[in-house]
Amino acid sequence: MDKKYLVLPAVLVVSVAVVAAIRLWPSPLKDMRAQNLCLGILTEKTAGLLYDGKGGRLTVDEDTRGGAGSDPVFSTVCFVNRDPEGNGADRLQYTVDARPATTLNDPVKGATRLADGRSGWVSPRQSEVQLPAGCPKEMKADAEYVTVTLKVAPGVVVAKNWDDAALTAASRTVVLEAVDNLAKQYDCEA
Repeated sequence: MDKKYLVLPAVLVVSVAVVAAIRLWPSPLKDMRAQNLCLGILTEKTAGLLYDGKGGRLTVDEDTRGGAGSDPVFSTVCFVNRDPEGNGADRLQYTVDARPATTLNDPVKGATRLADGRSGWVSPRQSEVQLPAGCPKEMKADAEYVTVTLKVAPGVVVAKNWDDAALTAASRTVVLEAVDNLAKQYDCEA
């Protein structure tokens, strides 16, 4: 048998092994997305902090829209719900999403600006926090900023008896965990 005919199959076997190793190799992105909710940005404990008080198990829907070539984090809105009886009658608690942005939005009335080197603001009903400056490049975003937005459902606001301090504290915890986990996934922590 001529050995020159063995070269091509050997090269193909090595190529397949390399591709399989790359796809199966653990990474922070894969690990966090597998372990946490909402494409890896929220732990179950933190996801349950904003709650309308009516009972039910925590459910998460990741609504993905967008092009096939884009990173799913930019085309996914995460809906965090409560399902009281397991019958699929979910009650929305809040939404979280990450978007590239060319400018930063102004804070809503009554919002608290973040300190400690973070850029963004938190309020009882809506919060926006920017990822660290190196993240847009690492995430291959065509924008200067990447913003994580949290929008709290009216039922949660009413359940907290309009206690803005409690809502702001819970919102801050949720949105900052989302920002921190995205930064860890893309290795662009401040």
